[in-house]
Amino acid sequence: MSELVSDRLPTLLKQQKELERLQRCAGQVDGEIVGTGQADFTQDNVIYQFTHQGKNFHLIDVPGIEGNESKYESMVQAAIAKAHLVFYVNGTNKKPEAETARKIKHYLNRDAKVYAICNLRGKADSYEFDSDRESLERTHKDAVATRDQTREVLEDILGAELVSGCQSLQGLLGFTGVAFDERGLTSIHPDRTDLLKSQRAYKQDFVSQQAMRSFSQLDQLHQVIGNGCANFEVDIVESNKRKVLRLLQDTIADLQRQRDEHQAVCARIGVEVLECQEVIRKSFQEQASSFTSKRNSALDRFFNDLTSAAREAVEVHFSDKDDVERVIQRHVSDGQAKLSERLEEIQEQLLEDLSQTIERAVKRLHENAERVSFQQRLSDAANSSISLSSAMDSISFNFSDMGSFLLSVGGYALSGFGIGTVFPGIGNIVGAIVGGLFGLFAAGLSYLFGGRGKKIAEAQEQVAKAIKAERENVTKTFKRDTEEMLAKIKDKIEGSVLSQLTDERRKMADVTRLFDEKIASIQALKDEVGDRPYGTI
Repeated sequence: MSELVSDRLPTLLKQQKELERLQRCAGQVDGEIVGTGQADFTQDNVIYQFTHQGKNFHLIDVPGIEGNESKYESMVQAAIAKAHLVFYVNGTNKKPEAETARKIKHYLNRDAKVYAICNLRGKADSYEFDSDRESLERTHKDAVATRDQTREVLEDILGAELVSGCQSLQGLLGFTGVAFDERGLTSIHPDRTDLLKSQRAYKQDFVSQQAMRSFSQLDQLHQVIGNGCANFEVDIVESNKRKVLRLLQDTIADLQRQRDEHQAVCARIGVEVLECQEVIRKSFQEQASSFTSKRNSALDRFFNDLTSAAREAVEVHFSDKDDVERVIQRHVSDGQAKLSERLEEIQEQLLEDLSQTIERAVKRLHENAERVSFQQRLSDAANSSISLSSAMDSISFNFSDMGSFLLSVGGYALSGFGIGTVFPGIGNIVGAIVGGLFGLFAAGLSYLFGGRGKKIAEAQEQVAKAIKAERENVTKTFKRDTEEMLAKIKDKIEGSVLSQLTDERRKMADVTRLFDEKIASIQALKDEVGDRPYGTI
């Protein structure tokens, strides 16, 4: 007995006392999750399950969004992505900041509707007199203004269609009014002495628990939740429809932005392309003029030298027809060889100059297009733009292809406009000239009267006249051949280099057209979905 009384009884009594305490507190579980006023009291998504009319629902408590909530941003977004009704609690007794509304809009992303709650604070002595307990919003002087301003700010930022309601609530009073068990005893956990104290103080002012609940306007919020639970299937469909519409709108906006960026780049590169084409055309005209002048000068020199040589041959070998013919024939052969060599040099120089001009112009275009593209990327980065698009994806120049083209131009010119082609009958033409000269010379020899000097002068004039006549005929053919050569080279440039550049501009315009068609198609789908009756898709 001594051992039982002295050793075991105190322990048994202590355990019995603890058991009785646990029995008394078995139903006291409320208030443990109620905030203490500490900043960032809720630091994670907390899910509470409840059942309504036989269906299970989740209430997700998320960290607050006032202040710097960046460390909780992913949590808030994850929770709201699942939600179909979001409660925003304004517990400041003042108009919410526009930045707060913008944060809500950022989180919602038009996926869910918002119901705003203006949580009013008031101690028990605020409701001491009967007149203080007539109406919550009459007792709290700023309640109506705060509620209206809260709704106004949210509707301005979110849009009226996403704000389903806004009400005042005395949250602490409402909580303490329902925190009782079926025996009428408090269900607030004993550790929350602050809440127990508030509950006792409120009970002294209100005649019943129901009076506390009604005055707090908790029943109004209860009705909102009940309606949401009753219509959740339709609301979920409508919320999902808003998600679809939002995604379609975001897609349209992104395509529109990319289209505008592409069009801006195209316009700037298009100017560069036109300038490149103009440089090539202008350079060709200048070089064609120089080419024509050089060819004409070469032909003029040939005939001038031939005329001088014929005059000299007539004068020196007037009495010997064979000598005259031999001397003139030698000058014709030598002149023809020099003329052929000179024309080939002129032609090769033209092709070289054209090749260099085209290569420089296209290289400059490539550099300018790269600069435009780089400037656009810088602009996009400065504007924090997403989905960068490379301007050079739409226009590209392969210098190896361009080089082979230039070679083909050169090969075409050299093979198509060789000396033999330019002067298809030059040997015959010169032969005819020489034959005519000797015919005139023979006639001159038979004309013996009037003195030798006079006969030589007359023979020389006849020779010069014959050469001049043939020169005029050759010059016409020569001019036509020159024009045909330049025309073919110009056509080759226009049909290859310049047309390729024109095609690149057209391709860039085609991309803009494709953007427009896709944007119109998605917009039509968005309109069709948006026109569906509420709760249908």
